[in-house]
Order: sequence, then structure tokens, then C-alpha cells
Amino acid sequence: MFDGDRMNNNYSICIEWFPAYECVMSLYAYLNEAERKHLHMGSDWKAKTQMMLPADFAEELEDERWEVLHRIVLLVAQSPEKESVDAFLDWLKNIPPGEIYERLAPWVDSIPLNLGEIRDRSLSLLRRWNEHYFSKLEPLILANLQKSAEELKGLVSTLEPPALIDHATRGIWIEPMDDLQQVVLVPQYHCAFSSVLDFHRGIATCLYPVPDAAVEQSEPLRELLPMTQCLADEKRLQILRCLAIRPCTLGELQQQVSLAKSTVHHHVTALRRAGLIRAHYVGYSTVSYYSLRESFVDRLPLLLRNFLEREGD
Repeated sequence: MFDGDRMNNNYSICIEWFPAYECVMSLYAYLNEAERKHLHMGSDWKAKTQMMLPADFAEELEDERWEVLHRIVLLVAQSPEKESVDAFLDWLKNIPPGEIYERLAPWVDSIPLNLGEIRDRSLSLLRRWNEHYFSKLEPLILANLQKSAEELKGLVSTLEPPALIDHATRGIWIEPMDDLQQVVLVPQYHCAFSSVLDFHRGIATCLYPVPDAAVEQSEPLRELLPMTQCLADEKRLQILRCLAIRPCTLGELQQQVSLAKSTVHHHVTALRRAGLIRAHYVGYSTVSYYSLRESFVDRLPLLLRNFLEREGD
């Protein structure tokens, strides 16, 4: 496994990957019904995965509203035992609720009092999930996630922290902030094309997408399709043209395209996931403004050419 740090531009970058992260994210992808339509695996993945699970466990997960997954990711980041999923879960089992509180308190504003119950529930779900699904995951996926972390490490000396995050996430730009100390970058497969970003009192965790982790060679279509789908919408093209002139807030884009704010938010989220625009974070939790990600203008014809030539082989 791998980790690396760089201090610059007011906050440090930590790049790491361990299987426990992906185990948590895969369960998150299975449970998060609202987000699954945006994920590259689609609804058929849940149906196929459900068939791998014992009937009682599948039924249990249907009623699960498990909102502590992000908090478990924070514990993975702090755990000294994460070389394997079992090692992390054994560590989590043996730490007292008071220590869990101490580990989460610097990052989390509101911590429930029943941490022992939540820990036991989390362990039960993750152990069964690991047994019936994650332990049977194609090894190539895990190998490619580790490879992605290693490749990103190779860029640390050439890119400033905001540009490195932008490269990994294809469109998230975190500006330096006085109280932001560190950004932890972790590759993930199950929630691609989304990035999962959380700010916690001076630390940001960003699980960035690696949608090609399940294949030996990168497929141009996997990146090309979201781009072309975004470009096949008149309002999204208008948003791109606005951002080509200057960066805009969500409210300014709403005025330009004359749509409800929720609709504009839907469009900019799709454009960001496709790598066409940047979402700039100047403060915590919400995007301050958007800008055009100019590199896609040059990359689009290259992807199209590579796709056409591969299909013609």
C-alpha cells in the first residue's frame, strides 16, 4: 500500500490507498439509492450483487439507512491497522467508544452518544459485506486503485496542491484556506464518476474516482460518453459558454440560463462529474463558484479519435 505527503500552498496533500477504504465505499454505493443513478456501474450492479448475498442480509440492507459511512472513512484514515479489511475491523472492534469519540471530535461537529452501538452495528454490516461481496472482488480493481495512487504520487513534485486535486478529481479545486491543514486523496472505484468530498475542521477527505479500475487498459468511451452526453443539452452548452467568458457563482449562472436554481445545480453537477468544469471551494462544504476546465476542449477530439480508431481495429 502507499502514502505520501507534500507541504505547500498552506495545506498538505496526503495520498493513500488501503482496501478498507474501498470496502466502505462499495457498501456506500450499494446503500445509497439516490446517488446510484449517477454511478458508472448502474442499477444492474446492485441486482447482481444482491444475488451474491444471503437472503436475510440482502433484506436487512434494504431497510438500512446507514449515514455513518463517511465517519468510518475518517477512522480508516486514522487507523494504524488497515493493510486488510479484517485488520481494520479487528482494530475498530477493540477500541473503546471513548477513543472513537476522541478520534472523531476534531473533525466532526455532532457526535451521537451511542458510539458503542454504532460501532457494533458498523462492524456487523462490514464483516458480512466483506465476506459475501468485497472479499470476492476482482483483484485487478484493487491493483489498479493502488496503481492510481502511485501515479498520483509521481505528480506531487510537478503540481501545486489545488492542481493535483483537480487532476485527480477532474474538476474539484480547493483553494488554500487559513484553517485547512491537510487534504487526504484516496482512489475509489465503486462511486465513480463521483468524488466524495468532506471537510472536517482543518482536514478534507477526497475519495476520487477511478472508473477504469476493472479493466486492463483505459477505455476512451468511459470518459468520452459523459462528455458527449453533457454536450447534447442546450442549457449545459449555455453554461459552458458563460464559464468560457468568466467564472460564475451558481446564482449568476441561474440568471444567465433562466432556470430554477435546483435545475442549474443538477446541470453543473453533471458537467463537473464529466470533467468539463471546475467547482471551486473557498470555504467549507459548498462550492463558491465554477469555472471552465479548458483542458477538456483539447481532450475531447483526442478521446473521439482514439475511440474511432480502436473501434476500427
